[in-house]
Amino acid sequence: MGRELPPDLDLIAKGGWVLGPCGAILLKSLWGSGWRTSIDAAEVGTYEYEVNDVYGSLADLADDRATYLNRAAVRGFSFALRMLKDAAELPGAGSLMATVGVSVDEGDEDFLLQGVTVRMFSRRGDYPNWFDDLERYQSEAMAVVDVTDIADRDPLVRFMSGK
Repeated sequence: MGRELPPDLDLIAKGGWVLGPCGAILLKSLWGSGWRTSIDAAEVGTYEYEVNDVYGSLADLADDRATYLNRAAVRGFSFALRMLKDAAELPGAGSLMATVGVSVDEGDEDFLLQGVTVRMFSRRGDYPNWFDDLERYQSEAMAVVDVTDIADRDPLVRFMSGK
């Protein structure tokens, strides 16, 4: 199963990271002049969450419905883990985490048109804590990964084996 990123996610990954206001860790290709630059230290996690909101297309995976969800999750994990690894040396990166979300509502007529959503933020300031209860997500498969997961020999193998 390939773990190469499609062009849309690869472009974001190659752009790398930049430190923004109050040391916020931001995806360089998503942060720019349209974002406010004056934030309070208590807003760092929420600000990162807003800026680091990545959509990845899954249209190329729709050809095989039997493996679609697994390949979609692997794509999201691959991107999230690559970005966490790339950010590891930045100040504050020890608290960086990512959420990976994929629709699992196969009854939705747009099921195969939905993408994978990856959002990255740190547990600094007023970070979004609604991912503390992943069971409440009924139509999306949600996972939270953090920098400790990049130290694992291969977290994707662990995910795919269900352990």
